[in-house]
Amino acid sequence: MNYEKGYFDTPEFRELLKRYEHAKAMNMHSYYAIDELVDLLSYYLYVEKHDEAEQILKIAGQIHPAAPENTKMEIKLMLSKGEAKRALELFAGIQYIDDNETKILHAEILLALKDFKNAREIALDIIRTTTPEQENLYEALEILLDCGFALDALYICEKALKLAPANRSLLEVKAECFIEMQRINEAIDLYNSLLDADPYSTFYWEQLGHIYYMVKRYGKALECFEYESTINDEIEYARMMQAYCYYHVGDYARTKEMFGLFKERYPQSVIPRFYIALSQYHEGDPQSAVESFKEIIDIAPEGTIEMMLARVNKAMILDSIGEGTRAEEAISMAIMMHPDNMKQLILRGTHLYELRDKENLIFSDMNALEQKEWTQEEELYELGVHLFEHGHPNLALRIFRYMRPFSHDASDVDAYIANILWQNGEREKVEPSIENAINGRSCILFRLFGITYDAGITPQEFIARIR
Repeated sequence: MNYEKGYFDTPEFRELLKRYEHAKAMNMHSYYAIDELVDLLSYYLYVEKHDEAEQILKIAGQIHPAAPENTKMEIKLMLSKGEAKRALELFAGIQYIDDNETKILHAEILLALKDFKNAREIALDIIRTTTPEQENLYEALEILLDCGFALDALYICEKALKLAPANRSLLEVKAECFIEMQRINEAIDLYNSLLDADPYSTFYWEQLGHIYYMVKRYGKALECFEYESTINDEIEYARMMQAYCYYHVGDYARTKEMFGLFKERYPQSVIPRFYIALSQYHEGDPQSAVESFKEIIDIAPEGTIEMMLARVNKAMILDSIGEGTRAEEAISMAIMMHPDNMKQLILRGTHLYELRDKENLIFSDMNALEQKEWTQEEELYELGVHLFEHGHPNLALRIFRYMRPFSHDASDVDAYIANILWQNGEREKVEPSIENAINGRSCILFRLFGITYDAGITPQEFIARIR
């Protein structure tokens, strides 16, 4: 939920942004009130332009060197960059005033540090002392939602709506609670009622479009984002989401066209290039897809999931067109330089991996990612299984052999290794893997070879049976 989003669409803010960007382009030094600089910094953080936000912070320090807002703006910048510990250090230097704005900032820091208990207590303290007309109530409810207490937030919201049934901000909070709880039909109905009252709200069209996207109703999502663009064609988010929708409905020409515009505007951005490459592959042009993934590998930071997925996809395509040696080289680089966080490897509903960010996740993705703490062993195992099931056994073998030495229980890994070696004709090498899989009670071993599970079978008997 983002209450700033609605403000960023207002003529008042658009005029401020236009004035600032014009002055910057002309290299002019203009005066801005501290509140204006706070708004500009919040906007650039919202669109994830940290360099621009840092420039705003620098201007604020020059024009208003003694303003307490400067430290608060720097804290918000640190939080946006994922530097929560630095944000806490800065917060310790603030002359703490027992006001709701400072409390909200403290709660946001605790939230980033995953101290959900104390962040929740601050939010509840603010809620107890505010009325439905006060903005801090909505910010506190947002903290509750981000802490994972959607049911509590919904209860408080509905209680407040009895006092102010037409309060639009409370209705927005209620809709967001429905989304967090995946009560989709209720969220859709509520946003439709809000649009009845304000049909030109880009925020409501965007929220409604995102709900449809998360439940894979891509045609309806596309319609909502197109309405948003019609109302304000300067909103990049709406065009980006349209490009995702075109990809998922199979219109790869439009996908390439729209992501091509983002590629030109943001040449170092990986996402547009990634979906162009996927589209080329789906259109039956694997060579162009390989070249596009190679371009991504040239610009993506090493040790990121973007780099790893580009290498894995490139390897699968090369393997599919008979270039096994190059494919194995690509997969070897992928696992040798793998990032610490590889959770996206568990999202294997398609042949080639689709790069995810916070905007294009669907509910089934979110549920899978959040159902447990995934270890690197589990993530790599999922990659190996994915490669095996999509017809890339030799690539899978490299994954399984790489991860086997640090596996807590290698019995299922050995089951796949044994099956791949057997299918490759290296049958004299399979007995150790089969023995370990049997001793580890791997039922996957029996499934892969198509025989009935038998815990008491010997490796020799197993080989005789599958022979």
